[in-house]
Amino acid sequence: MPPKELPGLYYDPEKNRYFPIRGPIPGAAAHRPPPPAPPTPPPAATAGGCSRKRARRPELLSAREMYGGGVIFSNKATRSTFKQQCHYVQAAQPMVWKYQATASVADKALVQLNTTVQTPQGLRKSRMLVTGSMNGSIRLYGLGSALNNFGNEMEFWPQPAWTPMGKHKSAALPSIWSSEAAFSILSSGITCIQKFGPHVPDASSNSSVQQALVATLGSGESGGSVYVMDLSDTIETTIGSWTRVASLDHTVWTADCSSDSKHAAFGTDHGAGLVDLETRGFSRLCRSKSAILSLKFVHSGNVVLCGLRNGSIAPVDVRQKHLNHPTGVPSPSTARRTVPMLSTRHHGRWRNQADKDKCSRDISMSSAVCSLVTLSSDENYFLGSSMDGSIKLFDLRLIQKGGIQSYEGHVNSHTQLPLVVDPSETLLMSGGEDCTVRIWSIKTGELIFAQSVADTPFTAFCWPENSHDLCGSSLLDANHSWGAWLGSHDGLFYMHGT
Repeated sequence: MPPKELPGLYYDPEKNRYFPIRGPIPGAAAHRPPPPAPPTPPPAATAGGCSRKRARRPELLSAREMYGGGVIFSNKATRSTFKQQCHYVQAAQPMVWKYQATASVADKALVQLNTTVQTPQGLRKSRMLVTGSMNGSIRLYGLGSALNNFGNEMEFWPQPAWTPMGKHKSAALPSIWSSEAAFSILSSGITCIQKFGPHVPDASSNSSVQQALVATLGSGESGGSVYVMDLSDTIETTIGSWTRVASLDHTVWTADCSSDSKHAAFGTDHGAGLVDLETRGFSRLCRSKSAILSLKFVHSGNVVLCGLRNGSIAPVDVRQKHLNHPTGVPSPSTARRTVPMLSTRHHGRWRNQADKDKCSRDISMSSAVCSLVTLSSDENYFLGSSMDGSIKLFDLRLIQKGGIQSYEGHVNSHTQLPLVVDPSETLLMSGGEDCTVRIWSIKTGELIFAQSVADTPFTAFCWPENSHDLCGSSLLDANHSWGAWLGSHDGLFYMHGT
């Protein structure tokens, strides 16, 4: 009698036994034809106008059973893993929410971090969202019920801002909480907020990220400053303790903290500087005729990438000897201490030959470099965007070849719009001047999602790591495959997979 057909198994007459269908098996018949490729659905056009041809979730599951969890070929004959394909499917149909009464609170900076809050039941660990605005305000929001024990607490409810076609609205997100005690105003606009500490919190330990680096732009009366905001103290009447680590005579466009949390770098109109966060010592990285609008440490902390207004991207080695300017350890009550970045009569992009030697391997983009993102999976790779809308992937080992990957569709002409990548470094997101949020595959450059979900451009992003609940409360990413915070002049938004 012919062998019975068993689901997930095939019969080998030479071996006279059944084998699971999981691709080539050692010892199987050599003449056996390979299993057929999964069917490809017809092209589907998203609401944003990008035509895509991608396997759906059932077909991906079928492909995994046929070929295992290894390489899958997409419609462009490019290789990607099953996990990457799942990321693409989840990113193509997101749900977007807008939190009411949050206009102009998160139009410049967003960061999610862990801290400790005093509650009626005692100290409690929780996740917080810190927002920064162009008007100089900083506000602290508790995710879930972290801040609802304070007096004068305010609750902010989300409303659907965009739902994908053919999808049912998911359950409403929890509200977020803030209070007047979690609010502070600095002397000038916020340019960036960067958290200290490891990228992925260790849920098995008691450690948590409780510090953030804050940079201010400066005004006509004074230059910009760099602060350390410490939330390790119990939050009762203030937003935490503040320490000014550098005050400058020039505009501070950007700042970043090294992965080991020992150094902070900042970019100004006349070059870049470095601050030792332990000793508060200041050193000048380089001086430039062109303003440094974007700046980023590579993962090792040995190199800082400087993005200039003239379109150059200059890697600066921080291990080279720099001119030190001790600043002491200032406190909030200490008088302003200015660290001058002296001018010079030399012409050209770099102020002197030493600065040029430090940045001898510079890369050119077609316009002012407004955002840089380094990849922790391989510090040789980084992403850069310019004000003419171009976004490219670069390899520090192949600088002479320019960008090795381009991401089409981004719209920009004069705005300092940021880039952000997901924790798995599979997806790239940015908002354009056309108020459209776009998501690309970092590996292939394919545009996965494009949709206008607000009336003003998104100028701040935060794609936090998925971590364990630290306090047992209901958190925003508990029931979703991924989630990211977005900030614009309209308010605070949250986007997640469906």
